[in-house]
Amino acid sequence: MVILMFKLPKAAFLVLLATFLFQPKIILADSLPINSLCSIQTLEHPQVGKVIVWQHNFDGVFDLAMAPETKAELLPIVRLSFDGSRDPGCHFPAIAAIKGGDWGWHVAWGSSAKQSLMVARIDGEAWVSSPPKKLASQTADAVAFSEKDGLLMLNYHLLSDSATLTQMMVSNDEGRNWDAVDLHQ
Repeated sequence: MVILMFKLPKAAFLVLLATFLFQPKIILADSLPINSLCSIQTLEHPQVGKVIVWQHNFDGVFDLAMAPETKAELLPIVRLSFDGSRDPGCHFPAIAAIKGGDWGWHVAWGSSAKQSLMVARIDGEAWVSSPPKKLASQTADAVAFSEKDGLLMLNYHLLSDSATLTQMMVSNDEGRNWDAVDLHQ
């Protein structure tokens, strides 16, 4: 048995330790490890089991991805965002997803790299995404979907230097179009 010892500066050691201890890790289909510095959304799907949304490293570019977890096969990863950042770190601090009828999923995310709130629809059979739609031009936090009586609602906080503003958008056509709701009358 060989034990290798080397000396690291204290700051480097703490960064390595924090990366190892606090980085969420999920195994897709027992073969694809997901390491993400951001939040990871895990959802249940009746046909494929778990569906996972996370920040993924696409050849050095960090973008948002989605994939089903299956035991039989690994379905392709759907890239939800494009032109992400090359800087390591969390670029999607807020992610929300909800089942969209019998056709797929709605996913919304705040992007700190693009200073925006984005939303997309994902086909649950073909596993392809609609082009992401920008709903706000500020970083969003606390993003959450809800649904009631055929209305899809998206609640979020817009972050600025001076305040946090609670916002809501609604869609009555399964997320194709969105309207702002004035919560501050």
